[in-house]
Amino acid sequence: MFSDSKETILPFSELPVRYRLQSEPRSTEDSDMEETESLLIKAVSAFNEKKSEDFVTFMTENPASDWAQTDLFIELERYYRQYIPFTNDKGNRCVWVNFFCRPVGDWKNFRVHVEGGGVCFFSIGLNLDTGKRFDFFVNEKKV
Repeated sequence: MFSDSKETILPFSELPVRYRLQSEPRSTEDSDMEETESLLIKAVSAFNEKKSEDFVTFMTENPASDWAQTDLFIELERYYRQYIPFTNDKGNRCVWVNFFCRPVGDWKNFRVHVEGGGVCFFSIGLNLDTGKRFDFFVNEKKV
């Protein structure tokens, strides 16, 4: 399904417990991945827009800082991705996506879980039937 070696679909058993308890496994189709990518782009654009405002404020208050915008922004193409499709308790098609900057362990078979790392690690839940995102976490902090 993926031409890029930076992406993998993991089994339902790797879905975080908070979702797994009230959902069921499902397979995914190419059209699901197109919808997922579209929702990801919207979510990350909104995140980056907010971070841009924060960056301008921070640099105004701290002109000697050597921070760059890339320290704060998410650029989707630089991430490895783990997708886990599931059906939620309302019967909606959902996908939980886990992102990280470098391969970690056996990432093609097991979910990567880390603490720390800034925007190098984030995850997001997407409801393909409603077009909404849920539980967007960057470095384990909900945004």
